[in-house]
Amino acid sequence: MTYEQGSDLLLTALGGFHGRFKKMFGQAALRLDADSYIMTGANAQLSTITESSLIVCDINSGELGEIFRSCSNINALIVGCSQDTATVSDRASDLEVTLEDLAHLTGSHLRIIPDASAASIVPVLKETSVCLIRGLGALAAASNPRKAVAGIQIIEKACEAETHGEVLGGTIPIPAKIAEECRSEFISDYVNRNESKEVAYMGFDEAEFALRSQLIDCGRALVDKDLAYGSWGNLSVRLNDHEMLITPSSMDYFDIKPEDIVRVDINTLIYGDQRTPSGTAPLHAALYREFPDIGSVIHTHSNALSVFAACHAGFALTDPSMHQLIGDILVTRPAKSFTLELINAVTETMHSTHAAIIPNHGGIFTGPSPDVVLAIAEAVEIHARNLLGFAARIEEE
Repeated sequence: MTYEQGSDLLLTALGGFHGRFKKMFGQAALRLDADSYIMTGANAQLSTITESSLIVCDINSGELGEIFRSCSNINALIVGCSQDTATVSDRASDLEVTLEDLAHLTGSHLRIIPDASAASIVPVLKETSVCLIRGLGALAAASNPRKAVAGIQIIEKACEAETHGEVLGGTIPIPAKIAEECRSEFISDYVNRNESKEVAYMGFDEAEFALRSQLIDCGRALVDKDLAYGSWGNLSVRLNDHEMLITPSSMDYFDIKPEDIVRVDINTLIYGDQRTPSGTAPLHAALYREFPDIGSVIHTHSNALSVFAACHAGFALTDPSMHQLIGDILVTRPAKSFTLELINAVTETMHSTHAAIIPNHGGIFTGPSPDVVLAIAEAVEIHARNLLGFAARIEEE
């Protein structure tokens, strides 16, 4: 790609570090072609980097060049440092994984390597796309910078769970076997879903087009509001008494078009010749069957709720108006994703609330429409951040 294309791609991706609740400092690099790459200056606040700080480098120069030369499948690298990633990276041993999205990337343990040299980084990137660098922070590598940004953000969530989870009794790791299964399923199946650049056209009327567009807008808002990262999380809307519309699996929210949204029968789960729907489609369908009055379901992977999820903990809503609208934030029984056990655990819990926490996973929310459910998810996340002292910590920084 050209320098102009590369700089636009990299800076747009780095804009994903919104800096509303935390500051992330570090360095980013992007391969342009077989001979060159661009990189930012070191230790910059990633959300504020501009084109003036980008440097074009020969692929045969520098530690980053050596990493690109050694790892042909990697085009983007980001090293990110925040208070939480730096603290956790100082641990003596690798971090046991407590969140499923991180398990997708690295299995049961997040490696902590001794330094940021190519000699330390390259061997790890042969096995995983993310790691911690001792005393420094997090590293994520990917085929494109947006995926690398999501990788750093997912590591950050896991580190926040470790540092803030102590007040909730401590984190509870995902059983190693299940975490490794998550990783295997992710690299063998999930990342390859919906790779086709075209999808067969399915006719839909103006009303359905509006709902598809609303899902896309809400999906992008999930990312903009730090309620989900990359392609994690999902959302749906009831189309009629027997069908729902749901986001496709493994697709970046900013790449999804109206025709990519999947129409699924909530009774049979049949969707025909369309994109592959989110893997949690059976859970969404079960909620629509169980609760005929709800019109939308959103599943998030947000930071503060992830702390509670990693600790298998819920919390009460003391504000009377919020409690009347939502109920308390309950935690479901632990269960492996995409199983009937998980579906039953969630549906049972949602009889008592419109917002719940799935252990080691994230939040699940229901309500009358995507816009309303999105507002509920954001309000609950902000309340959880306040309970954990996130806002106070940013002010101190």
